Formats: sequence, structure tokens, C-alpha cells
Amino acid sequence: MSRGIWLCAIIVSCMFMPSATAHEPNTFTMIIGQEEVIPSNVTGQVLFTNDSVWFRNVDDRENITHTIRLDIDGDGLFNGTEDISSGELYSSCELDENGTKINQECEVIYKVLFNESTGLISGIFHYEDISSDGSVFTGRIVVNKDEHSTNVGPDPNYSTEENNEDGVTYTDNNRQGLIVLSMSAGIAAVAILMIISRPTPLHAEKYRELISQSEE
Repeated sequence: MSRGIWLCAIIVSCMFMPSATAHEPNTFTMIIGQEEVIPSNVTGQVLFTNDSVWFRNVDDRENITHTIRLDIDGDGLFNGTEDISSGELYSSCELDENGTKINQECEVIYKVLFNESTGLISGIFHYEDISSDGSVFTGRIVVNKDEHSTNVGPDPNYSTEENNEDGVTYTDNNRQGLIVLSMSAGIAAVAILMIISRPTPLHAEKYRELISQSEE
């Protein structure tokens, strides 16, 4: 009986173990236009280790380029030796008849990878968008550690500043419902196992009959 109860207890414990679902790498695109980058901030549970951010320039004003710089060392400046820069980003690059860029240094997209190979694993990264006309816009990117079971970022709000309270409540309610359902299933399993394992008492007559048979 005790063995069965222990087995059932292990099963119930497994019900409450957090799932370890690996995070698939994703690409998040940020649009560079005439005004600030859209979205200007990417925070909360959006980016995780192994994800990448693509800054795409769509500002097609004549002779206007953009440069993205990231503050990697966290000193509030963007000119440190550890800081990184995109160089000039154009809205388009001229191609030849084979679809190859005529100017190999021409870039429309700046790709930032957050993984072990780049050394950018997680944290808060501030950036600035410098336009060739002198305008400057700033923003921040939050990258969460990919810890599978619980990913909690430094900032719980998404960058667009839209508070989706209904969505949060819906998620919490679903989680609570699953916990209650799992607890109920576990309790029922323990109860059934105890009932099955409980010995059935013999009637006095049946007991005497078995004793007499054994003596014969």
C-alpha cells in the first residue's frame, strides 16, 4: 500500500513541475523611418537569448541615411570600444542585372544577434538612431535569459505602451484553472489507489472455515 501511495505522490508532483520547452530563435524587425524607430522600445516577454533584431531602414528621403548605435558597455554613451554600430543604412541598394549589389558596402538592414557567439546574451541595451540630417532618436531593447520554465524580463510592459490587461487576466485564469484541475486529478488518483489497496475484511464464518480446512 505504501509503495502505491509513494508512486501516486510522485505522479502528482510531476504534474506541478514547470515545463521546459526550449525557445525557438525568432527575428524581431524594427522599422527606421523619418521619425523614431517603430517600435522605439522592445521590452517585457518579447526577446530572449538566441533571438535577433533587424533594424530596417525605410526612410526613402533623398540623400538621407541612418546609423544605429548600441550602448553595450552600459555607460550611457555610444562611442565606447565595446559599443557597436551599423554604419550607414540606406533605404535601398542598387542592383545589377543579376540581382547583385553594385556597392557591396550598401546595407538596408542592420542585424543584431543576441547569443553566446556575439557575447550579447541578455540585459537592457540602449540604442540611438542617428539620421544624416542631424536628428537623433533613442530607445531600448530588453533581452531575457532563455530559462525555459520562467522567463521574467526586467520590464513587464510591452514597448508599444499598450496595456493588455484582459490578456494578462486571461492567462492567469488559465494557469489557475490548470493548477486546480491537476490538484483534483492528483487527489482523486490517491483516493482511488487507497481504496484499491485497502484489504477486504473476512467474515467470521469464512475465517473459521479456512482455519478448519487448514487443520484437516
